[in-house]
Amino acid sequence: MVERFRRGWWGWIRSSQGYSVRLLGRTKLQYRDRIDDLTISAEAMSKPWSNVVVYTSSIPSRLDRSKDEVIGRLQRAFKFAGWTMIEEPGDENSDRS
Repeated sequence: MVERFRRGWWGWIRSSQGYSVRLLGRTKLQYRDRIDDLTISAEAMSKPWSNVVVYTSSIPSRLDRSKDEVIGRLQRAFKFAGWTMIEEPGDENSDRS
């Protein structure tokens, strides 16, 4: 089955595969699927506005859904929305020396 996306109310990007993604302000990303509702650390960039850094360390891995699966879904939703996902494995509050 081909995955399809649509834009919903309140900024949601909804997939035909049963998950949804939306930006929450400039520092959070919300991801929902049948398993749970995640708030993921992210940072929308000023220039260009469509670049979003996603702190992948804030994505939990579960037995029934891996972190890599969530990241792949985010990448597909971002592509549909016209956003660029910049993966940052560390947390925004970690020391970057």
